[in-house]
Amino acid sequence: MFLLGAFLTGGAVGFAAERVVSPPRPDAFSDRAMLDELARELQLSSGQRIVIDSVWNWRRRESREIMKTVRPTLDGVRDSARVLMMNTLDDTQKTAFRALLERNKRTADSAARARGETK
Repeated sequence: MFLLGAFLTGGAVGFAAERVVSPPRPDAFSDRAMLDELARELQLSSGQRIVIDSVWNWRRRESREIMKTVRPTLDGVRDSARVLMMNTLDDTQKTAFRALLERNKRTADSAARARGETK
């Protein structure tokens, strides 16, 4: 149990550190921007671009459908990990950890809104 807690804590700290060092920029990685960059780099014709856009949209729809079935399990694992981590923290650290989680949630919500996703 201790090793599991240490592993999960290390993962959370690494994730948090990455977010602090380089927070995501939803506008920089939008689907449209990525597709535009791909089209430019590959010098796609208009016909090719239509096919690539269609394939991209199909992949995105399929991925979302898959995530609908997997998301509850992933959420459960995440929530369990957070409980295990909270059990190892003192009161000051718990407050800081909750603030970190809230900040990451706001960032994720903002990114989802920028992508046009709803929860």
